[in-house]
Amino acid sequence: MDTSTPSAQGVDAAGISAFLDAIESDPGIEPHGLIVQRHRVRIAEGYWAPHTGDRSRLVYSLSKSFTGTALGLLVDDGKLSLDDLVSDHLPELFEDATPDATRRMRIRHIASMASGHAAETLLDAALADPDDPVRGFLTVPPDAEPGTLFAYNQPPVLTLARILQRRAGERLVDLLRRRVLDPIGAGEVRWRQLAGSDMGFSGVFTNLDTIARLGQLHLDDGMWNSTRVLPEGWVAAASSVQTPNGDWDQIDWQQGYGFQFWMSRHGYRGDGAFGQFMVILPEHDAVIAMFSHTGDMQAVLDALWEHVLPALGHDRDVDDGGDAALADRMAALTLPTAAERLGGRAPTGIAAAQFRPSDAEPSHFTVTGVETDERRMAINEEEESFSVPLTEHWTVDGSIAASATRLDDGRVAVDLSFLHTPHRLEIELDPATGTFVARWPLVPLFGIGADHRLAALRSLPD
Repeated sequence: MDTSTPSAQGVDAAGISAFLDAIESDPGIEPHGLIVQRHRVRIAEGYWAPHTGDRSRLVYSLSKSFTGTALGLLVDDGKLSLDDLVSDHLPELFEDATPDATRRMRIRHIASMASGHAAETLLDAALADPDDPVRGFLTVPPDAEPGTLFAYNQPPVLTLARILQRRAGERLVDLLRRRVLDPIGAGEVRWRQLAGSDMGFSGVFTNLDTIARLGQLHLDDGMWNSTRVLPEGWVAAASSVQTPNGDWDQIDWQQGYGFQFWMSRHGYRGDGAFGQFMVILPEHDAVIAMFSHTGDMQAVLDALWEHVLPALGHDRDVDDGGDAALADRMAALTLPTAAERLGGRAPTGIAAAQFRPSDAEPSHFTVTGVETDERRMAINEEEESFSVPLTEHWTVDGSIAASATRLDDGRVAVDLSFLHTPHRLEIELDPATGTFVARWPLVPLFGIGADHRLAALRSLPD
């Protein structure tokens, strides 16, 4: 994608810098990557080391926007209609005991969070049929008529993904690669499967450049370099309110839901748990893509609206004085190391030792033991084991980045960033007691794209 300076595209670089200030100073936000595009060119891009732009990582529910894109293709192909009944495409899963309201459920309902259920049904679906959560979902009675009630709900999207895969005759990731991703120059995209199909509601692994390109494709109404990639009219339908949801508790989650897109106070967006964003701003001809690790996604959007939105409020004739400083800053972004986070010193003189789980505090449940020597730490999960370096600065070893520090009381703290995910694990070793604790600042959504075993968490899906 072509690049430019902010000022050349009528953007005040100071606004982007102020956004960086805001998210870096918020202890609840750990930023990983940011791309800003305007007028079809990229004006800012940077990654907080040890994260980089070339690595695919789990985007959680931002995957839904990929599912919605596939839906648009197949509707245009005539493979299905938004008004088709779900039972038209999965007749073998409908039985005599299937709830009557479920029999009235249509494609548009499961594509717009309007299945009629009042709350998340993922656990109910899994309990009803552990082998096939789609079949399980179709046994869970809706609380209202489909199309009349919003609930952010995963099994309807899994159901949609199965229908789309069946109608396409191929995996959704393969359909999208051929029809969308290759034409827009996107990089690697992998999709974790569940019950025989791409997950639909989660499980996409890709890089931030791909998110920004997909956002640009939607901003440009499905056109890419004068070539139509998405059907005419699909973006308008997907990015308009299909299901109202004004009673949600955060303002940017109260603006309505489209076809696998959230409406926002400004523009619309795809997003995923822990702060994965594709924000599309038609009124400003801009796209903002961001990866992060946060439990307060509203705070990220608040900072965008406060700082970046005013910076986009220009057309041209913006002073270029801040461009170079912003570019330098974006090139040097880094996350605090364990030593910087905790105020410790270099992890020197660590003796060879074995550590057992602490009895006083629960730890990540798969880790059965930790071993150290002067240079590395091995993490044991019963029969599986992997090791990471013990260095003060971030050191990337495969798909894990580690930094370590020795605290004043002799404990050793190690931060592990699992670079294929948004997640960071904090391990604390206590030589005095021979014990360790492994803590997640934010516990991953295990089973929703993330594997609970650390050894598997390091890998991409097939």
